[in-house]
Amino acid sequence: MAGIGILTGLISVLPSPLPDLRLEDPEILINAEGVPLHAGLAFGGGIALMLWLWVNRDPGKCLLTMALILIGWLVAVNTANDVFSVIVGSDLFGTAPGAKANREIVGWLVGGFCGGAVGAGFTAFAAAIPAQAIRHSRAWALTIAIGALLGLLLYPAAHLTAIVLLYVPWQAAVAAAIAYGLTEPWA
Repeated sequence: MAGIGILTGLISVLPSPLPDLRLEDPEILINAEGVPLHAGLAFGGGIALMLWLWVNRDPGKCLLTMALILIGWLVAVNTANDVFSVIVGSDLFGTAPGAKANREIVGWLVGGFCGGAVGAGFTAFAAAIPAQAIRHSRAWALTIAIGALLGLLLYPAAHLTAIVLLYVPWQAAVAAAIAYGLTEPWA
């Protein structure tokens, strides 16, 4: 599963062939250069394929898993973006010189943490449709915790303009957490 996560993470950093897509009122980001829509499709497809191969051959459940992971990807991206915008637009650290830079760092870190948790939560929920073992609280809690912690990589990825620093480790670790949850070590 980690290998699938690495592969989908590498696919995710390829440039998007689609133009920037945003919905208005409320503004929802669907596709952009740094957050391409095919990233959610690749990750959702990879997880769904592995669940189909290892757990449940029901194509309906696996396609639903893929669709929910794509929705989770969109929600995670928009959560990170909204949290970042709220923190940067606040008076956190005051208005002294350098305060905005500090707010941006905190915004990237908190936004990444929240977005990573949301994306991993949707992934765990989606994986639990065909895989009953993921429904155990330890399985989904581990997945969410790993997603949240690796979401902190959003700051270095944004700072270095290298989204690969986020996508590859996050997708590999969340996929590995799903695989670990499938083994039911607590049962």
